[in-house]
Formats: sequence, C-alpha cells, structure tokens
Amino acid sequence: SRQAESKAMADVEVKEKVSGQEAVKHSLQKLEKLSDQHALAHSEKEKRMKKLIDKVVAAADSITDKSPEMNAKVACWKGQAYGMLPTYTEKAEKFLTKAIKLEPSLVAAWNCLGSEYWKKKDLKAAGDCFRNALEQKKNKTSYRKLSMVVRNFGDQKTYRKRLENSIDLAKKAIAMDVKDSESWYILGNAYMTSFFSTFATSDLEGCLKSYEAATKGSGSKNPDLYFNRANVHKFYERYQKAIDDFENARKYDPKLPAQEQIDNIHRFVKKMSKIVTTKNGIKAKRLMKFCELIPKAAQVRDAKRAELKELKVGKNAKSYIIGVVIAPVTRVENVPVSFILMGQKMSMYVLSIYGVLATLSNEIKVGDIICVKNPVLTQIFLDKWKERKYPCVSVPNPQNLSVNSKMLPQKALGMPSVHREMFG
Repeated sequence: SRQAESKAMADVEVKEKVSGQEAVKHSLQKLEKLSDQHALAHSEKEKRMKKLIDKVVAAADSITDKSPEMNAKVACWKGQAYGMLPTYTEKAEKFLTKAIKLEPSLVAAWNCLGSEYWKKKDLKAAGDCFRNALEQKKNKTSYRKLSMVVRNFGDQKTYRKRLENSIDLAKKAIAMDVKDSESWYILGNAYMTSFFSTFATSDLEGCLKSYEAATKGSGSKNPDLYFNRANVHKFYERYQKAIDDFENARKYDPKLPAQEQIDNIHRFVKKMSKIVTTKNGIKAKRLMKFCELIPKAAQVRDAKRAELKELKVGKNAKSYIIGVVIAPVTRVENVPVSFILMGQKMSMYVLSIYGVLATLSNEIKVGDIICVKNPVLTQIFLDKWKERKYPCVSVPNPQNLSVNSKMLPQKALGMPSVHREMFG
C-alpha cells in the first residue's frame, strides 16, 4: 500500500541519516586520536589527518536530511574536522561560523570556533566565542579554554587580576569533572604562569599538585605537561626530577626541545661538581688568602654559626653560614643568581639566591663575604652519574642574606625575568 511504501521510505531515510552521523562521529574520533599522536612525523600526520577530514566531509554530505537543524550539525562537524589541524584554517572558520548562524545554541561550534581564533592569534574573538558557549551551557571545555585566553590577553595593568581569574576558570572546569586530566593540566599551567610572576609558594604548590592530578588517566601521555613541570623543577634545581620529566616529554613528543634541556642540565651539574671538587683549580696559597677574608668572630641575632658540614639537608632554622665569594656561576638561564662560596674549613659550595634580579650577579664581587641566615642545604647529584655531586645552599628569602655585613639594597630585590617555554 501507499502508506506502507511511505513508511519504508521514511525508515530508509532514518537509517541513512543515522549511518551517516555514525560515520561522521567515528571519523571525528579517529581524527582526535590521531591529533594526539605527537611521535608521528609532521608530514605523515598531516597526510593522514587530511584523509580522515575528507571522510568526515563525505559522510556529512551523504546525509539526506536537509533541515536547518541538520545543516547546522553538518557544518559544525566539518568545522570540527578542519579544526583538528594544528594550524588555523579558513575552512574551519567558515563552516563553524555557518553552523552558529544556523543554530546559535551549538556549544561545540562556539568552542571549536574559539580554538580557531586562538590559533589565528585573535584572542579577543576567541574569548568572545568561549563566553558565548558558556551563555548557552556551562561546560568544562569553555571554562578551561577561557582560562587560557584571559591570562594571555588583556592590559598589563590587569595582569595580576587576570591570572587570578584564569585560575578560577580552570577550577570551574574541574568542578564539572574532577577526573578530567586536561582541566587539571590547564589549572597547572595557570598556577605556573602565576608562580613565575609572584614566586609565591602557594602558586608553586598549586602548580605541582595540579600537574600530578593531570598525570592520572589520559593526561599520563601529555608531553607538554611533563615539559612544563620539568621547567618548574629546573628552576628550583631539582635536576633529577627535571630530567625525568624532560625524558617523558621527549618520549611522548620527540619534537619538543627536551633533549637540549637534559644536555644543559648534565653539563651544568658536571661543571659545578668539578669546580667544587677541585676547588676551582685554585692553589693552596691563594685559598688561604681567601680564608683569611672570612671573619672569625661574627654574630647574627637568634642564630648559631655553622660550617657547611654541620648543616643538615633541608632548612637549617636558627643557624647561619658565612662564606667568601670565589666566583660567579654562569648558566643558560639567569635564575637563580648563584655564586661559588668557600667557608673557613675550605669547603666549597654553590649558593643560589631567589627573589633577586639577575643584575645582582654583577654587583657581588669575588672576595665579598656573604652571610646566610636559615640556609637551605641540598646535595645535588644525578642518577646517571652519582659521582658528579655538589652541595648547594639556597636562599628562598633574600632578606636572610647580607653581603659584607650589609643587607641587599632594595634595587636588587624583585622578580627575575624567567625565560620558559610553556604550552597551554
């Protein structure tokens, strides 16, 4: 009958529509997995991605339903497919803009368009997209993407406030899904950016805790996460932890400059170890002259004088150590500001000072006497070459340091300029 025939045709259309949508979604899933394969050569990866994009477009075009709602979805799928390419594409922007015009409530289209503007370096437009997505529906993707935008776009005068806002937005993403590794990673990056602006311990703790949470589940293979965390460890001279993270970053994405960082650390530790072990090649007579510069009678209020061998690993509260500057320390980065010091017993060590400007390395001279209250001792060595080791005394608070019996001038204090490569 005509009624049965109509029903059969309708069933065929539904099946075609469902099978077309399933084909699109299947290819999009494959595209997403491929986009996360960092070890693939760029040319090979791009070739495979373009083949999958063609499949998405073909499957989307095969859908016979031409209603405005379906046309919006089709445009969105095509835009999402092109949007998975690592660089901005006009096709992605065109399809996503079309999808939003047809159906302004499509959150996925807003988020993907925002990501395209991010790649295009139009951060204002990117932020507008993520805010529009959140107006349609609260979602973790928009919150974390907006977290990235607000800390990278805006007036310098509002920078501190924007960093706080960035952290809050990432926390909102986590509140929607506490197990989402990507959201934890973005929160870690927000804390990391804030830390290298304020050098606040709370930001450092927030950064490392967030990165640790991000390594659970899918985040365990995120190369950028390991690379970023390695930079934090390197800053605090936790060199073995830095190497471990750089090695993970290299494993999951050989294109990252992780090996270069590992080589730099090996060279630096080898150099410091040799200087301390050989006493910088200084002859005994000159070493004695350096020792004579160190005051035998010196007092610091509420603290007891100690030699290097008397310090315990970690913070030595109510103690102070005095040494003479033997040489400045040069390194690839200019933080922390470091010097080679020698104590009365001719023990040499590296002194690392935080919370000061790099120019301090030019103001402190060989032969100057440095006194450190509440010194923090670390024995630095690497697993691969345990014989390459040296003691390092760090000064987290420069107010606990004096040079030639004088506190550091105010102009020497401040947040150093830190060069770092960070992703996300």
